[in-house]
Amino acid sequence: MKKLVVVSMVLCLSASMFSQRNDNSEYWNTWQYTAKEGMQEKFEDAAAKKTAMFNTTPETAIVTYRFITGPNSGSYMRIEARKSPADYDKDRSAEGKYWRDNVSKYVSNGGGQLRWQLLNNGSLNYDPKNPGSPSKYVRMVTFNVKADHIGPFRRWMYRSSKVAEKRGNTNPRMLFRLHSGGNRNQFIVATAYESHKRTDVREHENSWGEDYNELFGWGTVEEDGKNFDAALEYWGEQIETLELVPAMSTKM
Repeated sequence: MKKLVVVSMVLCLSASMFSQRNDNSEYWNTWQYTAKEGMQEKFEDAAAKKTAMFNTTPETAIVTYRFITGPNSGSYMRIEARKSPADYDKDRSAEGKYWRDNVSKYVSNGGGQLRWQLLNNGSLNYDPKNPGSPSKYVRMVTFNVKADHIGPFRRWMYRSSKVAEKRGNTNPRMLFRLHSGGNRNQFIVATAYESHKRTDVREHENSWGEDYNELFGWGTVEEDGKNFDAALEYWGEQIETLELVPAMSTKM
C-alpha cells in the first residue's frame, strides 16, 4: 500500500511538472561545437551538407554562428528558433544519425542540446511571425543569476528594454532563460546587428538614466541597478560576439 501511495505521488508530481510547460511559449535550441585541430574546413563542409539535406524549411531551419571574441573564439553555435513544445515530440533520429556518422568525427568538443525559453518581458523589436533574415552579428551576454534574486534581475531586464524602446532602439533584442540542459538560473540577452559601426546614432534630450527615472519613478535607476548587480553570481556576466556562417545556415 505504501509503495502504491509513493507511485501515485510521483505520477501526480510528474503531471504537475509537465502541465507547467506553456504550449504558447517559444523555445530556441542551441548546440556549441569546436572543430578538431586542422579540420575546421572539413567540419564546416560536412555541417553545411547536413544543413542542406535536413534543414531546408522554416520549420526545420538552423542558423550557424562562429564566436569571434572571448574564450570560445573559433567555436560554433548552431541555433534552431521558434519551437513549440510539440516540436520536441517529432522523430528526428535520421537527422541525428547523419550528424553522428558524417559530422561529429570532425568535432573535438561538442555540447549537448540546450533549450531556451524566449521571454517577452525584456525582448524588443522581435516579431515571430515576421522574423526576417538572420543578422550578420550577434552580441550575446550570458548572465548567471542567484536563485533568490530572479525578481530584481527580471525587473531590470524588462525596464531596460522599455528605456531602449523609448530611445528609439531598432535592433532586435531577445531575452532567454535556460529551460533544459543546465542551470535554470542562466539567462541570455542576444542583440542582433549588421555592422559594428553604428548607423542609428541620434541626439537625446535626456540621458539613459534620466529616461529610466522618467518611465519608472525618481531614483529607480540607482535602486534597480544596485539590485541587478546584487542579483548576479560573482562570475555572473560574460559578453561575446558571434558572426554568421552563411554556408552552414538554412537559406532564408
